[in-house]
Amino acid sequence: MSAVAAAKVLICDDEPLLRELMRVALVGEYAIEEAGTVTEAIEVASGFRPDVALVDVMMPGGSGLDVIRYLNQDPALRHARCVVVSAFAGESDRKEASEAGADAFVPKPFDPDELSATVASLLEAED
Repeated sequence: MSAVAAAKVLICDDEPLLRELMRVALVGEYAIEEAGTVTEAIEVASGFRPDVALVDVMMPGGSGLDVIRYLNQDPALRHARCVVVSAFAGESDRKEASEAGADAFVPKPFDPDELSATVASLLEAED
């Protein structure tokens, strides 16, 4: 089994349908966990230790960017690559995401192939 096949992906979005669409978009054998709030995302990440986190910005309990900051500050989680998946896709939004520690940005509505390729690319960069 390759490193990509064993990768763990955390999907953080408050909309269950969008979480399902992201799950379906991921082509490959990933272990996937989901979270619908900022608090839940941090709790799940702490135990799951994802390799990649797909994070919406607008979430209950705070900003998805807080999840990214948490992942980047925790020594056990800072290996996780973070992808912001958001409808707020202007230049200032992308800059704020980058400053929070995001590795990539995929605008909503997202192209399933782009989302899958972004995750695969980030995982390949780790090897």
